[in-house]
Amino acid sequence: MVEHLRSQGIRSERVLAAMGSVPRHRFVSEEHQDRAYDDVPLLAAGGGPACCRPYVVALAAQVLDIEPDESVLQVGAESGYCIAILSHLTSKLHVMDARPKVAAAARKRLEAAGSSSPTWENGQACKVGCAGHAPYDAILMTCATKLVPDELFKELADNGRMVVPLDQGPEQTLTCVRKTAPVTRTDKMLQLRANIAECKRGP
Repeated sequence: MVEHLRSQGIRSERVLAAMGSVPRHRFVSEEHQDRAYDDVPLLAAGGGPACCRPYVVALAAQVLDIEPDESVLQVGAESGYCIAILSHLTSKLHVMDARPKVAAAARKRLEAAGSSSPTWENGQACKVGCAGHAPYDAILMTCATKLVPDELFKELADNGRMVVPLDQGPEQTLTCVRKTAPVTRTDKMLQLRANIAECKRGP
């Protein structure tokens, strides 16, 4: 899988090392174990949100360019796979999700995978933010939204980065927003079909 990701343009050795270290089969359903390391989204172990396509996770992590001591927020626990990757990149990882059952299932998979546990918060980050650990150097949103959430953008540190799937009807655009003065920079990263499980609309 790592060599495939490298061939697709993932150049960060730290991200590639993280992708190679996380046992993705721990996050994938029994019926898809034989495809656990294919570059496709798959049903999560125990049901719930799908396990994201590895390339999407690696691309987001590479664009966020996370340093080991930077504070990072992931919005939406999903399968837990993204959390496992990010936990290899920083020791200051925080996760916020408004769905207790989804968060609990993700924590169980992370434990089975032997991944470091982040700080967990319950709530709707898109509406109220996650001020308890702000400011953040990087924010990864796993749920689609029509606009960049103001509350979360305010919690970015200067020169902070946010990766968010923006909902544009039949498609979603994985987008990186950089908080730089005097002008905020927005870069489109990848087009995603809205009906695949790579990025689902959040609660």
